[in-house]
Amino acid sequence: MTSVSRSIYCNAIRQVLYIVLMTLVVVGFWKIGDIYKNSAVMENGIFENMQVVVLGFVSLLFGINAAINRTYRPILFLMCMMALAAVIREQDALFDELIPGIGWKWCWIFPILGIICCIRNRNSLPGITERFLSSSTFHMMIAAGVIMIPVAQCLGHRSFLVDLMNDPGYNATLIRRILEETVELIAYFMLMLSAVESYIEFREPKA
Repeated sequence: MTSVSRSIYCNAIRQVLYIVLMTLVVVGFWKIGDIYKNSAVMENGIFENMQVVVLGFVSLLFGINAAINRTYRPILFLMCMMALAAVIREQDALFDELIPGIGWKWCWIFPILGIICCIRNRNSLPGITERFLSSSTFHMMIAAGVIMIPVAQCLGHRSFLVDLMNDPGYNATLIRRILEETVELIAYFMLMLSAVESYIEFREPKA
């Protein structure tokens, strides 16, 4: 077996393991729902707090990888900063109360820092960007983005659910939160797996 074939099979095995892990995560959601019922998806409920924790791990994993990987540091640091901004965004209610007028919007400082890092390393950026855009890490992040924005936000929109069900007896707000919070959390878990994948894909050869 050639090194290329071995790499392809190893990548396929990892992707299957990721599917198994994501399935276990969703099964875990069932158990949480069985125990805590609809309180799990309420404001500052279990699912929202889990989102913050998972995004924190995403930021930490990309940050550690950026610290140890000099070649891909600019892009990995940018991913770290974007995940950190998402952590703050998920705590919008808290920061809107703590910082009137600005609220959570100060989180844009973090992506700006990531962009500055990329600009400072602009000479090496084209090459590592091409490698990043062709990687499994990037494709997993795109899949997470599809789940996070069009699926979670559009399907979790209250007016859409009201129109679809055409029954005022349903609690559309509760159903919206169930859809939005659980689907977002699935997307964040996928981002965390993409951060793990980045360590595997972009590891530097030993000297």
